[in-house]
Amino acid sequence: MHIDQSDFHDQLVRGLTHKMNNILSLFHGYIGLLMDDKKLDPATAAGLARIKEGAKAASDLMDRTKVLARPSSVVWREVNTADLLTGMRSNFDTIADGRVKLEIDVPNDLPSIWADITRLKTAITEVVRNACEASEAGGVVKIEVRAESQSSTNPSAAGKAAQPITWISINVTDNGGGVPPELDEKIFHPFFTTKHKQNATGLGLTVALGLVQQLGGGIRFQSNPGNTSFRLLLPSRTRQV
Repeated sequence: MHIDQSDFHDQLVRGLTHKMNNILSLFHGYIGLLMDDKKLDPATAAGLARIKEGAKAASDLMDRTKVLARPSSVVWREVNTADLLTGMRSNFDTIADGRVKLEIDVPNDLPSIWADITRLKTAITEVVRNACEASEAGGVVKIEVRAESQSSTNPSAAGKAAQPITWISINVTDNGGGVPPELDEKIFHPFFTTKHKQNATGLGLTVALGLVQQLGGGIRFQSNPGNTSFRLLLPSRTRQV
């Protein structure tokens, strides 16, 4: 019997993350019950709080890892570009958390994107999250969306979309410290991160790249101190293969 290795890998990732999330949810719940004990001394309460925080971080990691597997069902459709980005504004504001200023420039007359909307939203969110986390407090993250002509080269052979008539370019720029040139080739590697944060997973850009490639697009990256840009290229007006 022939076993497709890609399908086997995706099923394994989905199965493992589901099982681990069940275990972590149970663990998280019992820790919460223990913390309700009013007789706990401060040191024990603080220790339980750190364990609970760790369990939540592990659960979040499982959720982000699960996204790396190809979904069992995909719904391809035209997505209005302006409506999509406008509708995601509140999500972006939550990610920015008041630390950074968001500037969004999305013309209303853009072509629609051909995509699975769940994967599309996740990819954009991860890139915006990365930009916000890379910015210093008070910094600015700019999201600029444009349509590119047919002369653009296909950024990826992956995905189910055919050659598009136009590309939609979503450019996310931050004014953080940038990425050293010697690390350029590592930034999309799983679990690699330049951020000095306790809960940094190093999966955000890996997830974003994988999803954008599944949608038939690609990501361009350019970084200098004070100006780092991730450009998502996504297909518009295509036919499915």
